Amino acid sequence: MGILDVLFAKNHIDLNNDELRELLKDKDNYQFVDVRTKPEYKHKRIKEFNKNIDFYKFGRNLDMLARISKDKPVVVMCQTGSRSGATCNMLHKLGFAKIYNLKRGINGWNGPTTK
Repeated sequence: MGILDVLFAKNHIDLNNDELRELLKDKDNYQFVDVRTKPEYKHKRIKEFNKNIDFYKFGRNLDMLARISKDKPVVVMCQTGSRSGATCNMLHKLGFAKIYNLKRGINGWNGPTTK
């Protein structure tokens, strides 16, 4: 492992749609967190992502992340995968061990959604 691996190492696993579908089948063993804004969340969401914690709000108040347990793996998503990727980095710094990111967010999701 070189210095670049240390500096740019990912501390989460990026999921594609098929990989997320597999985790959704085992939904009781994961936490699904949507970090988009309330209007984005209300407009369209993946049903199992039942925790909505606005990325722009918890950036100023990390206590909001206390709604997420460190005892279960956490799957994070946003609109495009950018905010959720940043959230994964924060969760890692806060001591979360098993963290997954829907890499292209809901924009790249081709499965069922609710409105």
